[in-house]
Amino acid sequence: MTDAPLPSPKDFKLTGIILCVIGVISLITPFVAGTAVVFVIGFLLLLGGILYVLQGSQVHDVPGKTQHILLGALMMLGGIGVISHPIFGLEFLTMLMAMFFIFEGAWKIAMAFGVQPNSGRNSILFSGVISLLLGGLIWSQWPLSGLWAVGTLVGVDFLLTGFFLMNIGSGFTSGGPGSTDTTTPKA
Repeated sequence: MTDAPLPSPKDFKLTGIILCVIGVISLITPFVAGTAVVFVIGFLLLLGGILYVLQGSQVHDVPGKTQHILLGALMMLGGIGVISHPIFGLEFLTMLMAMFFIFEGAWKIAMAFGVQPNSGRNSILFSGVISLLLGGLIWSQWPLSGLWAVGTLVGVDFLLTGFFLMNIGSGFTSGGPGSTDTTTPKA
């Protein structure tokens, strides 16, 4: 078995730069980025629903066939609803995010008190408090937070991923993993 060749450092750097640019654009226009996310989710729901209905209609004498087709129809309706009312979809997604951050923060805080102090308790506690505050901030401004929260978080993710990929690309050229530098050090 041979190892697959790694992408070149230029590929990592170029992808990182592109993601950073998309991240900055998303941070400048969070409503547009958030709406794009909602459209993607809507189209995926629609496609998934169509596939569920097609799959369910092709099988015969299988328990749960009706429920399978109904679930597919429900997914299709959800996808059509999100696509036809992206603002509502954005507000709903934002509410789900706020609840996620609040529950995640509470869970991390509770978990931190069960961890030994030298095992990362402070990091877990800090992360939990930040998640709880972020969830509270988004929740307190809902539904207006729907205009900025999803797009801002997507932008931050693209930006950080872009920096990460550029850093990996730089590591390759400076003797990091996958480096092709074959020179031997002089004694």
